[in-house]
Parts: sequence; structure tokens; C-alpha cells
Amino acid sequence: MSRISLEPMHWYAAEFIAEEFGDDLRSYSPIKIIAVTPKGGRIFQLDFYHANYSAGVQNKTYKLQMLERNKNFILALSLSQPIRLILIYKITCDWLNQHFKLQVRNGDDVQIWLDKNV
Repeated sequence: MSRISLEPMHWYAAEFIAEEFGDDLRSYSPIKIIAVTPKGGRIFQLDFYHANYSAGVQNKTYKLQMLERNKNFILALSLSQPIRLILIYKITCDWLNQHFKLQVRNGDDVQIWLDKNV
């Protein structure tokens, strides 16, 4: 069975799940992977661009513990503060339109669209 791999310089959909987000429980963001560095066992460091975060502090580095990895998603737990779960999966035009009220057409290449517009 093949499993999702996070490729540097590619965009993914991310859901950050934590109590800090109140009743919604989650925050959504396109993320662009900069680097994935294995740290041993199920621990890895993720360097990424967090598009839905305040300007000037969008470059993030998280130390994560992988909880689940399959062909569709990665679910990881942050090991630094604030503690949160992160769900990462393939990004689509529909996902962008649903969570950010955009008008990305289904025929558009999401990777190219995000590189041009974020």
C-alpha cells in the first residue's frame, strides 16, 4: 500500500486542531512544504509556509510525532507549544473555495494557482 509523502515545494491542505480554536476546534490553511527531516522513530521536523497565518511569521518549524500515515493523509501531534493535532492531505480547488471563499476553477492547477496568488 502506498502512503502519502510530503514533497518539498508542494502545497497541501492542513487542518490545525486544538482547543485554542474555540468551538470550531480547527483552523484551515494551505501549507507549502519547505523540508521534512526525520528525527528517529515516528518523530520528524516539518518546515513549512503557513499561508493562513499573520504576515511576517508565516515560516514555521514544528517538531511532530506521526500518529497515522496512509495513502490519503498524515495525522501528527505537535511536540512543542502550543500542542495541536495537524491533519495534512492533498489540496484541491474545491477545498480552497470552501474554506477561503475563493473562485479557483476546477481546471486550474492548484499548485500553480497558489504559487501565483499566495
